Amino acid sequence: MRGNGWLLAVFVQIISGLLLVKVSALVNPSATISSPCRTPTPVDASFPIFCQFNYHNVPYVCDPAGIFSRTELEMLDRNVFAPANLTGCFCNKKCNDGPDAEWHGAPGFTAPKNDRLRVAIVTVPSTSINSIGSCDVGMKYVRPLTLHNAALIYTELLATRWMDYCKADLMMVYIQSWNPERIRKPFIVPLYRYRLEHLSQFSRPESVSRHASPYDVLVSELKSATQIIRSGAVEDVATIPVWAWATGGCLLFLMIAALYIGNCLSRRIGNRYQVLQQKSSLTSMRMANDRWRAGFGGGLMTQGNPTMKSSMMFKQFNRRSRHNPAVQKI
Repeated sequence: MRGNGWLLAVFVQIISGLLLVKVSALVNPSATISSPCRTPTPVDASFPIFCQFNYHNVPYVCDPAGIFSRTELEMLDRNVFAPANLTGCFCNKKCNDGPDAEWHGAPGFTAPKNDRLRVAIVTVPSTSINSIGSCDVGMKYVRPLTLHNAALIYTELLATRWMDYCKADLMMVYIQSWNPERIRKPFIVPLYRYRLEHLSQFSRPESVSRHASPYDVLVSELKSATQIIRSGAVEDVATIPVWAWATGGCLLFLMIAALYIGNCLSRRIGNRYQVLQQKSSLTSMRMANDRWRAGFGGGLMTQGNPTMKSSMMFKQFNRRSRHNPAVQKI
């Protein structure tokens, strides 16, 4: 019996080892999370193991690579999620708010209420632009040429894949590196949907330092998101205020008036310049005619008066000398 018990124990260990290898291959993060269309969905049996729900005991963080520690996520739940009244979104079957809904979560986790915003946080150890492009079979997105665009498209594709099982109002995806060169350029992408659809303009990827702690990056991004959500005038961000319209109209009117005045001034200056040119041409023609006439008359016109005056003086002098005897004696 002892020999049979020993053989049975060895057989059980071999079988469990094979099952463990099969499950680990099934949920290998490098083979699944790198491509958003191959990531397990919340209805898959391997999803809790894939996201490490039992290790983290947090129902809203899917951390396949184990980037966060259990202590960090406990602090996150206590310091950020609880004050902001946030909850998870992963459910075992199609999400609904009825009593038959089944939710993924830690022991003691209750289904979220309608007044609580649903959040999902996902960590991606590595991905690539090629894997993202291979998932977009319907060519819904333009092929990304930058890592910023690739990070945003990855998040949108993952949210679409989990749409029936995780209706997250806010999904945050932390991408740690990029293949094939394993470029260490982390990105964190907030994606606002459903009840936060009016904040979609804030769904912008943010590049973070590779030396920064992922926990610090996540806490900072969540605090920024909660401030945006709590602000009362966020829905009006996409609209143009009235003062901007008024200022733009005034500037447009001033520009049109300036163009009109400038056109009038240029016309007047041009006309005046033409008149002056005509006058100067007439004056030059007149002077040329006068010079021609003077030259043609032998200079008599210009020298007539002085000659006449000198001859008259000479005649008067002769008349005086005729009646003066002293002058005659000389």
